[in-house]
Amino acid sequence: MTVSAIAARVGQTQTVQPGRINILGPGGETGAAGAPVGPPFGATMAQAIDRVDMAQKSADAQVEAFVAGETENVHDVMISMNQAELHFQMLTEVRNKLLEGYQEIMRMQI
Repeated sequence: MTVSAIAARVGQTQTVQPGRINILGPGGETGAAGAPVGPPFGATMAQAIDRVDMAQKSADAQVEAFVAGETENVHDVMISMNQAELHFQMLTEVRNKLLEGYQEIMRMQI
């Protein structure tokens, strides 16, 4: 059975090119120009920033609870602090890569 026959059975039409991987995953749709249809990039970044902020606020709350004597488990406090730090480092690296890409595009000659 060919890929197009399987896609027709499922009710999806896809073009498959050798050596290409479908990064959209199952049910991924493309627009008229073949670009992926999904949430805007700005919304995705805002969501990531909100998640980092929530992780940091959670870590702060656990530290405050530990200092107040409400929590005795130091391990959970340290784990939440390390998770918040890792979230922040990841967001910083994504920002750095985006800036590098922007700067590379700006250096291109037309």
